[in-house]
Amino acid sequence: MNNEEQFNKEEFAVLLDRAKGDRSINNFANETGVSAAHISRFLRQMIASPPTPETISKFAAKAQNEVTYQDLMVAAGHLAKKDESDGEQENIVERDSPRNLRNQAEVLEKKFIQVILADLYERPFKWTVEKPEGRLNRPDMILNIDHEGYNRWYLEFMPLISNRRHFSSTNYIMRYGHIALQELSETDKFTIVVNDEEVFNRIIKRPPLSLRANLYLMLIDLEWGKILKEEMLCKYRKD
Repeated sequence: MNNEEQFNKEEFAVLLDRAKGDRSINNFANETGVSAAHISRFLRQMIASPPTPETISKFAAKAQNEVTYQDLMVAAGHLAKKDESDGEQENIVERDSPRNLRNQAEVLEKKFIQVILADLYERPFKWTVEKPEGRLNRPDMILNIDHEGYNRWYLEFMPLISNRRHFSSTNYIMRYGHIALQELSETDKFTIVVNDEEVFNRIIKRPPLSLRANLYLMLIDLEWGKILKEEMLCKYRKD
């Protein structure tokens, strides 16, 4: 029996509505990163195929009313009900839970910072780190620099966790949307940092065509603790 046959659309819709709570569909969409139209179709039971575990993870991370990742995974048909599960399956659920994934991502992001700072100490230009406290929806790292015509350098991390090799193009396309909302100038440099060469190559092949930003892509090797390469994706576009 495949997941589509096991997908309980009615149960999933009830759980998703409970997870949404008193938020509007648009607000829930903004918080989860899943489109409002997609959420609406799940709530109206109009989609035959279950959402992917990645999408469910996004729902669970922002869920209200004690709706859990496992609840949604069971309703979607990705997991058997608890009384049918064995210990190994429960370990997989825990490993892929939103909380555990966030913890793993935070560990990787700290390593990103260590690698970048180590490289900066070898650079021939002056730089200072700007503390991001109190800045919502800002990049993970902000530097004040004076190099190659740039005065500020924004870095945003896209860590890929080793036991989850799935990477969707939606991930970086959404980043382009976030960058478009930033008030960047010609003297600002913005770098997306990744730790997987396959991801790096996929992003390089699909650069943004009309983005007002000096956008770069950086590949780092966390095992060796060094920056492997950095390439420009697009140049600041003047109207």
